[in-house]
Amino acid sequence: MLRLMMLILITGLPGALLPGIAFRKLSWLMGYGEPPLVPLVVYLSGNAGFAYVVIAALIWVISRDLERYQPLVRMCGWIMVIAGPAYLSIDLQCPLPWWWTLIDSLGCFLIGLTLLWACPPAKTTR
Repeated sequence: MLRLMMLILITGLPGALLPGIAFRKLSWLMGYGEPPLVPLVVYLSGNAGFAYVVIAALIWVISRDLERYQPLVRMCGWIMVIAGPAYLSIDLQCPLPWWWTLIDSLGCFLIGLTLLWACPPAKTTR
């Protein structure tokens, strides 16, 4: 599940490398047409893409040693569970297409639940 998260997050790479072009393509894919490419939009697109790639790298490292990073896996699960309703709120305020909102919010929520379900309970030490 962590590697699936990593693959999804690595899709931010085009936004990190070529934010203007990536933003135009995403706008076309979502049916919005030609977006206004003001500096702030390009800046935020590039930063968001870069953040996704950095998080993908961290998730990849965590996925290589699950026992060692079990608390981080659990934290990733909780973050994704919380991200589901947060993205739902954000997407509905935009408003984004229904299919994007569904993938974004429900996808995050289900990935988070799956991580929490698959992660064994924390060991207590005395």
